[in-house]
Amino acid sequence: MAKILVLDNLSEEGVAVFREEGFEVDVKPPQKPEELAAIIGGYDGLVVRSGTTVTAEALAKADNLKVIGRAGVGTDNIDKDAATERGIVVMNTPGGNTISTCEHTLALLFSLCRLIPAAHKTMAEGRWDRKLFNGCEVYGKTLGIIGLGRIGGEVAKRAQAFEMKVIGFDPIMTQLKAEALGVELVDLDTLYARSDFITIHAPKSPKTENLIRTEQLKQMKDSCRIVNCARGGIINEADLAQALKNGDIAGAALDVYTSEPFTDNPFIGLENIVMTPHLAASTDEAQLVVAIDVAKQMSEYLKTGAIVNAVNVPSLDAETRKALKPLLSLAERLGHFQSLYAQGTPQKIEIEYTGDLGVTDTYSITTGILCGFLKPLVENVNMVSAPAQLKAHGIECSETRSADNSDYSFEIGVSITTDQGTFSLKGTLFHGSDPRICSVDGMRVDAKPEGHMLVCKNEDKPSVVGNICTTIGQAGVNIANLTLGRDCVGGNALVVFNLDQPLSDEALETLRGLDHVNSVGLVTLPEAK
Repeated sequence: MAKILVLDNLSEEGVAVFREEGFEVDVKPPQKPEELAAIIGGYDGLVVRSGTTVTAEALAKADNLKVIGRAGVGTDNIDKDAATERGIVVMNTPGGNTISTCEHTLALLFSLCRLIPAAHKTMAEGRWDRKLFNGCEVYGKTLGIIGLGRIGGEVAKRAQAFEMKVIGFDPIMTQLKAEALGVELVDLDTLYARSDFITIHAPKSPKTENLIRTEQLKQMKDSCRIVNCARGGIINEADLAQALKNGDIAGAALDVYTSEPFTDNPFIGLENIVMTPHLAASTDEAQLVVAIDVAKQMSEYLKTGAIVNAVNVPSLDAETRKALKPLLSLAERLGHFQSLYAQGTPQKIEIEYTGDLGVTDTYSITTGILCGFLKPLVENVNMVSAPAQLKAHGIECSETRSADNSDYSFEIGVSITTDQGTFSLKGTLFHGSDPRICSVDGMRVDAKPEGHMLVCKNEDKPSVVGNICTTIGQAGVNIANLTLGRDCVGGNALVVFNLDQPLSDEALETLRGLDHVNSVGLVTLPEAK
């Protein structure tokens, strides 16, 4: 009989599901890493919430463990690389806290508008200070939502019930999908300027870290109020505290912080802020849903091998995955490159396989491309969830195969159509294992898809490349590699650089101002694993 270890006070209903499915279940309180390492060896499945950290050291002794289930969304407390190396599937339950987080967002918004926490405090002290608490209404006001995924979409629905005007920013939401939600899509600058209230429902990523700083706060109305139930660090806390002190905005409500428990709190003593200690998912209903969901998912995997909501592995057996590793790595890098390179709101992804890839089923390669494309844009995407997440954002995807010969044994083409045009990319493998970008927007190159990559489009004229290189050198950045391409003599050309360090915004602007340089883009890809 398979054994399940349940930690972190999982709801009893989830434990009951395991037992009904015939598993032996041990329920224990949260464990420290060394405590978990001492007991994990005899279990086939492990269930955690946020109270236990599953380290590589603990997993090194998990000789029987096949699956880890996170009763909730975030899996930062699980070493997923270590789990993958040991063949352990890591699952989460991404939909379980959608409603609870949505409702907590609105609870914070109303608490902020009507000064409820401060008013309650005076009542608890035996005072009647009614004149001190003149609030504001949400009726007829504009709510700006940053991130229109599951939670952002639910907030939009409820805000409309209060007759609020809802505008939103989501880098991969299509116009058709936004219209179905009743949301006007705008860019971030417009959202900052027009919103009476702003709520954040975006993932934490290099693109969203410190998304809102002093510059953005000064773009907002001085009557604007901000709510963040997403992730700490999307709003710079020091800048927000100063803006609240200066009256640049009217108020803020926070449930998430850069460190939890929150240390060095810059908001202590401020009267125009409401804070809660990461309570958005803390409802009886949400905890019940995630407990049942994680138990059902893990039970199905242990009994049938079906993988649902995995965050670390696609649905491939180990032998096939090993054989496909070079192709999957290339695919993910092509998708990731296009996510950062293509400008505008994506509408369609077209994938083309030309030549002999050595495989007949390209599903895993396609999902690898989609996974790479989505990783900078959404949270907790993997090769299992990527197609559904793409569809949920209204982005079309098509795939074609051709036996036509090319200059290489095979090419993988990834074209992204956005509201600003079509951006095409092709890649291949040299010697079966060396990934290369072999074409950018129709111009042949030979570029390594790794590290800091600078793509400069220019007119094919003398001295242009030299001026670009000089500017990079003056910025104190070393060029590791460069490759040139052009469509014809004297026509359009491009240079793709691999740099040892990223260029500053100032250096990029200098490059864009050079004569005969048409566009400049910086793409940073993760290290190969």
